[in-house]
Amino acid sequence: MASGSIAAFSPEATVSITAGTSSNAVALGGSGPSLLVFNTTSSIAFLSLGASTSVNATTSSLPVPAGAQLLLTVGATVAAAAVVLASGSGSVYLTRRSGSAY
Repeated sequence: MASGSIAAFSPEATVSITAGTSSNAVALGGSGPSLLVFNTTSSIAFLSLGASTSVNATTSSLPVPAGAQLLLTVGATVAAAAVVLASGSGSVYLTRRSGSAY
């Protein structure tokens, strides 16, 4: 692939986390190097990634704004994610994928 080119979007698996004010973790599907995080809630979601579902999110974890999407590059050892909300409850979707096109 030429330098600066964009690989086609290729989703592998989507999971959702039922998020609230206590950390909740889920195993991720797929193995691609990109992770699209979609926070459907009206609150800031805090995200932590890890090798197992024992990963824990705190309000010091990576913030994902309410209603926002965040595209991350993740390593092969990332197999789980945890989310905690600043307030309220709702769903956060995580899609593992290959490619870099949004």
